[in-house]
Amino acid sequence: MAERARSVAVTGALGNLGWKLLCHLAEHSASTRLIGLDNRKASPAQEAELRRLPGERPVDIDLVECDLADGQDRRWRDAIDQVEAVVHFAYRSPFPNDTWDDANLSFDMTLNAAQAAADSPAADRFVFATSNHVMGRYKDLPLAKDLGPGDLHPELTPGVGTRWHTGTEDADASIYATHKWAGERLCRALGQRAAAQTTFACIRIGWCQPSENLPTTLSGTGSHFHAQSTAAASETDRWFKEMWLSNRDFCQLFQRATEADSDTWPDGSILIHGISNNANMKWNIDATREYLGYQPQDDVYAG
Repeated sequence: MAERARSVAVTGALGNLGWKLLCHLAEHSASTRLIGLDNRKASPAQEAELRRLPGERPVDIDLVECDLADGQDRRWRDAIDQVEAVVHFAYRSPFPNDTWDDANLSFDMTLNAAQAAADSPAADRFVFATSNHVMGRYKDLPLAKDLGPGDLHPELTPGVGTRWHTGTEDADASIYATHKWAGERLCRALGQRAAAQTTFACIRIGWCQPSENLPTTLSGTGSHFHAQSTAAASETDRWFKEMWLSNRDFCQLFQRATEADSDTWPDGSILIHGISNNANMKWNIDATREYLGYQPQDDVYAG
């Protein structure tokens, strides 16, 4: 699969996923231009860490404080005009229990970033971090009926919004997932309209926890903020654990999403699942392997 070094902008760069990817690209990719976009100002320690990672390799790195919800903010618009690939993580609330106000603002950011990439003279790849919660209703009946290992393909009809019990309260990710579903549709439409001048990769991320992101810190509560409870059903526990995406698989996946050749992508866009190689999981990652050359290394059930 043909790949090349890319100049990359990462939105939500100071968040859990954005920071992991930005640091990975600085240390391990051949990129010579990286821009991190966030509505917060990076600390001096973050600036120093990021600039240390490339070692002797010359990399032009900028961390830009900006408002992606403001379509007239030239700080982020100029950044997107300078790079070949944009990876979009930015979201008002990174947790699935957000409000419609959160979702509205988040969709504004997605619309602005995706449209700017499509209009950019430089950007020819937009990577949208969508979510497993778009397929969350497949956790339960009736959609879960007869769903075996590998049967949850990305092209199935969406089951928007996971519902579960954390052990202390009911949780519903429907509002969060609705924005992600709408973002997928937006990227598909822009990919068709762009006629392969700008290509779009939508990756439904599984469960990639902050920091070390170990299998031992996953639980049936669906959140690292809640301790495991005996009230959490075993099937819910399995559902969340089988979505695990390890740090190294995450970084490999998103680097490939910025670099992989798109000649075989239908209508200029792909919709794929971003999960590690977890044994007997329902999630199907065949298209992820095919379109990106993704080779996951980790299994949530491996010793």
